[in-house]
Amino acid sequence: MKIAVRKNASLDEQRRYRRQYDRDRSPPLRSAFPQLTQLNIELSFSDCTGAAPKEVSPSSQAHAFYPAAQAFFRFRCPCADCDGEFDLTGSVAQIAATTTGRGSRTLSAKLQCVGTRARDRASGAGCPIELSFRIVATGSP
Repeated sequence: MKIAVRKNASLDEQRRYRRQYDRDRSPPLRSAFPQLTQLNIELSFSDCTGAAPKEVSPSSQAHAFYPAAQAFFRFRCPCADCDGEFDLTGSVAQIAATTTGRGSRTLSAKLQCVGTRARDRASGAGCPIELSFRIVATGSP
């Protein structure tokens, strides 16, 4: 009988498990930010190195969060070979703190990816992706 050898999880798998673990344990939006009825996050990505025309910037993303959704606001870099992520938790908390009543508040900002792409790991060059995001928080009555 052949005994199966257990393999250690790769670094990428460990990161993926950790993100899933953190997401599963995050509270619902209604608990984390009870003053919000809806939260919309729009993400636009660009390559800040002025890449050659053959390199295409990743597609934009839009996320809508309702009271039952997990209050998890970390988004992976859209480059499949990058180990970085964008953490918008602080920005969401900031806008939620100023949102009261039925009105909506908007926050826009930019972040640079802090990860490294697989092709650049030997040189240590950082990922050239820049995130422009817009958060719209709608308050409850």
